[in-house]
Order: sequence, then structure tokens, then C-alpha cells
Amino acid sequence: MKDTGALRFVILSGAIAAAAGLALLLLVPDRGPGDLFWGSLGWAIMAISGVAGGGWMVRKHGSPGSGFLVALGTCMLARLFASVAGALAAASSGTHAVWAFLAGLCAGYVPLQVFEVGWFIRKSRNRSRDLRSETIAPETAGEVSAGR
Repeated sequence: MKDTGALRFVILSGAIAAAAGLALLLLVPDRGPGDLFWGSLGWAIMAISGVAGGGWMVRKHGSPGSGFLVALGTCMLARLFASVAGALAAASSGTHAVWAFLAGLCAGYVPLQVFEVGWFIRKSRNRSRDLRSETIAPETAGEVSAGR
């Protein structure tokens, strides 16, 4: 059932995003309240769009039609527009805000993107293996039963 896979993806990617956000908070020294706000905003933009968009892509992966490509494109555009809007807002607040925002974007994007790519590579390999076994096994079984 695909919904189980999507739920599993959302839970795992949410945990990865939370760990990355915690690492950002712990590893960035000398953070003031403004830096925490901008870093958290950058992280939240990437974490929310990555978890939600990734879950949507998992549901559409392998189904007929262009649903996966629509989900992929929508997720990419949502990340792009939200990042640009946040960067412009951070730029209006000063240089420190921009660097904190960029650190948050990276903390939210990189771990989730690595997880997402790994997820889809594994799922594609499993799907290819399943398709090969479905197409090869009946022919082989027919040859054996025919005495060839």
C-alpha cells in the first residue's frame, strides 16, 4: 500500500529534519535572538517543503501518469520561491540575518535531499528487481514445464 510508504517517508524525513534543526541550534556559536529567528525560518522553509513535498512524491512515484513530475516540480518551485522570499526579508534585516538564514536553509535542505535521493534510488532498484522477477519468472517456468 503506497500510503504506508508515504507515511513512513514523512516520519523518517521529519525525524531527519528535526535532528538537522537541533544540530543547527547546537553547532552555531554566538547566536542572538535575531540569528535564531532567521536560521529557524530558513530551516523551517526547507524542512516543511521537503517533508510535505517528499511525501507527495513518494505517493506518486511509480503510478501511471505525470503525477510524480508534477509533485517534483511543485516541490522545487515551492522551495525556490519560499527561499527567495525569505532571503529578501533577511537581507532587509542585515548581513547577520542573511548568513543565519542561509545556514538554516542548508541545515534543512542537505540532509533531507540526501535522504530523499537515497529513498528514491532504493525504491527504483526494488521496483526494477520486482519487474524483472515478474517478467522473467513466467517465461522460465513455461520453459521448464514444457521440458525444454
